[in-house]
Amino acid sequence: MTTPVPANARNPLRTYRFRLRMDTSAAGDYVAGVRSVSGLTVQVGAYEVWEGGNNLHRYAQPHKVAWENIVLEQGLAVDDTLERWARAVLEFARTGKAPGEAVKRDVFIDLWDEYAHPTEVPAPGPASARIRSFHVHNAWVSKYHALPKLDAMAGEVALMTVELTHEGWEPVPRPSPTKPAPSTTPA
Repeated sequence: MTTPVPANARNPLRTYRFRLRMDTSAAGDYVAGVRSVSGLTVQVGAYEVWEGGNNLHRYAQPHKVAWENIVLEQGLAVDDTLERWARAVLEFARTGKAPGEAVKRDVFIDLWDEYAHPTEVPAPGPASARIRSFHVHNAWVSKYHALPKLDAMAGEVALMTVELTHEGWEPVPRPSPTKPAPSTTPA
């Protein structure tokens, strides 16, 4: 006999609960309105060596690492953090001088589970907890799509697209689970 699944079953594999924060923001300040973040992908190339006189067998070792760019989509009318960053990079490319805003920044992508027990604050909801974080090192805006195609007959949402080039990413170590303090009341 199969076990019935409750209507409000928890799905730990959801991908839509995430937040994006920058190195310059405080621990609770997230970039508002980020609709999507492309996947974090890394490719490791092979360095091939053949043994002298033996052309039938090759030895391969991991060699060059290539970090793929990250694409962010954000609603135009929500937050101007990504737009200001893109303008700062454009100003640096045009003049060679660093503007008031940082050109290269560390970016953190935080994943949340709204049904987990809270272990950290702040959280997007009253009962949610940060379950995973990724640290993107020295990212900068390499492609900036400021305005989408405008069509008066379509009912689409206006999204700005930003592509980030970076120097790699790594998962942030998870906090160790906290155990409840032992009871001090006598039995």
